[in-house]
Amino acid sequence: MNAKHAPLSLTLPDGPLAVRLTRRARQSVGIRIRDGEVELIAPPAVSLAALQDILASKRDWIMAHLARHQAEEHRREASRGTVMLAGHTLQLVVEEGTRHRARIDGDRLHIAGPGLQQPARLAAAVVAWLQKQAREGFCSRLAAWEAHAARPLSGWALSSARTRWGSCTSQGIIRLNWRLVQAPPAVLDYVIAHELAHLRHMNHSPAFWAEVGRLYPGWQPARQWLKTHGDSLFRYG
Repeated sequence: MNAKHAPLSLTLPDGPLAVRLTRRARQSVGIRIRDGEVELIAPPAVSLAALQDILASKRDWIMAHLARHQAEEHRREASRGTVMLAGHTLQLVVEEGTRHRARIDGDRLHIAGPGLQQPARLAAAVVAWLQKQAREGFCSRLAAWEAHAARPLSGWALSSARTRWGSCTSQGIIRLNWRLVQAPPAVLDYVIAHELAHLRHMNHSPAFWAEVGRLYPGWQPARQWLKTHGDSLFRYG
């Protein structure tokens, strides 16, 4: 068996993914995904171009498997003991209980409920608590920023999107990703200002960015924080 890294890659939403190639005497080409790594197992005679075409045809299947692996990693991470809230780290203290409840005591988050020794249940309980904090906290932040917007909002809601931090419709309805409740307040404020700027410009033109700057001078570090640390906000859910 000859296993080596070859110039094979798959373009995914987060960027190109290198694919490991193993040459083996066999009748067909196989794909194996293990620990987040994609391996192509192919007969020696199959060209790299043909293998690249096979990868492209299996792109959706591969993405689905990688997403399940990532979700499992997040669930495992969720059991390791910390929760972020507004940029601060809280030590997670898990307690048994017949009903779900949570409270903050200093730098600790005490969370109780049935079956929380199971990572998936614990992660679900943390997500529910974070979403509750988001519903309560985002409302007041939006109210403070809306006073400076070009026109009033028609409404707002939480979002669970995996590719957007926020959105704004032409009707003036804003959606904010609940995961932002974990980020520093300046980051949440930037996303709010970004979406409020769409009340005036439904695009990302220079005029739009000028409106962002009017609403939130010095927004650039918050945007950079999201680019650098945004993945960490998907630790739960």
